[in-house]
Amino acid sequence: MKVFFKNRLDYIYLLMCILNYALIFFIGAIVTISIQRIIDIARARSFMDMLDYLPGDGLTNFIFSMICFFVLLFIMIIPRMRKLNGKEIIIYYAFEICLCLLIIKNTYFTSNVILLLVMADAMTYTPSNKYRILILVVLFVLYMGAIRDFISPFYSVASFENFTSIYSSQTIAVLLGTKNTLVSLNIMAFMLYLFFLVQDKIEENQRFISLNKQLQEANKQLRDYADISEKMGETKERNRLAREIHDTLGHTLTGISVGLEACQVILDKDRDMAKQQLKLLSENARRGLDDVRRSVDKLKPDALERYTLKEALDILMFDFQKMTDVSIRYMCHIPSLELEQDEQEVVYRIVQEGITNAVRHGHASVIYVTIAKEGNTLILIIEDNGKGCKDIKKGFGLNHMQDRIDLLHGDIRFYGQNGFTIIAEIPIRQGE
Repeated sequence: MKVFFKNRLDYIYLLMCILNYALIFFIGAIVTISIQRIIDIARARSFMDMLDYLPGDGLTNFIFSMICFFVLLFIMIIPRMRKLNGKEIIIYYAFEICLCLLIIKNTYFTSNVILLLVMADAMTYTPSNKYRILILVVLFVLYMGAIRDFISPFYSVASFENFTSIYSSQTIAVLLGTKNTLVSLNIMAFMLYLFFLVQDKIEENQRFISLNKQLQEANKQLRDYADISEKMGETKERNRLAREIHDTLGHTLTGISVGLEACQVILDKDRDMAKQQLKLLSENARRGLDDVRRSVDKLKPDALERYTLKEALDILMFDFQKMTDVSIRYMCHIPSLELEQDEQEVVYRIVQEGITNAVRHGHASVIYVTIAKEGNTLILIIEDNGKGCKDIKKGFGLNHMQDRIDLLHGDIRFYGQNGFTIIAEIPIRQGE
């Protein structure tokens, strides 16, 4: 029931159907009873003299009208079940109109208000304005043409008043009053249907305007969000490049700086050793430049491209020792450092930045690097014997260490007593 009656329009339409049924049934019943009464009181001759037209069998017309009416109600369900296309609309309403005309003819042109049902149908369920206007024009012409006074000069037909003429004046008044009341109620129900239909259309337009405004506001918010996201992306990319270039260039330039100072010391004493040191510095400068290029291209460090993390760390610390003459004591208590790519890069960069800071800021001569594992957490400790820092103020390097650890939801701590110590705890996602 709820499928067909979704709103107030459907209930008013149901009322129109009931009123039309009552009108058709009333006319058919009165005509059938009147014809039988005429026969019973032997007034058929005088009744026939009143007519210019010989009516058919009243009972047959009555039954045929009711059948047509129920078929009409049945096919009116179709547009409520699915949307009709252009050709289907023409066929559908042509069939409805034919059924209405048959009902009107068999009720002696008294129930032309049945066409109002089709009008309500057309205004509600015809999607195209072109078809809607065409159908309504046809229905209006038929509605006006189906009035008995209008059609009688062209088509002979008995009237409902003819069949009531055999009754007393009081009975005639009641019968005609009932018929006129049912016709008027049908028209009033149709007018009420039009009122609510227009009201629904206005409300629908207002909802559409409101939704359109909301959509425009949402689009504006999306554009603002896109601008903010773009700026955030640019800021994030700048920060990423700053971290990468700082880590790479800082480490490389620190090594080159310390190495060149060593070259100045040994140049007069051992030229061959100085040449070897310069060659080593040149190779590290090229590797540093490659890392900068890869950072710009969003790639991981060159060492991690060619080696495992364990091998890359060995090479990193070995080369740094040769460039700076700093002793690095490296202990890894994990058999193999098989981590995810982002985890490997964070470990590598923290070790790189840690040993660089130990020489650049702490002027350390010995650095201890320890890697261990506790449960699913990798623990990285970097200690040095440098001058330390009692009041630690995070600069560019330490902040970027913190950023890298935060990306992996880890934790990092810094201590400045007795040299400088970095302790990083990194949750690892799989294996060792």
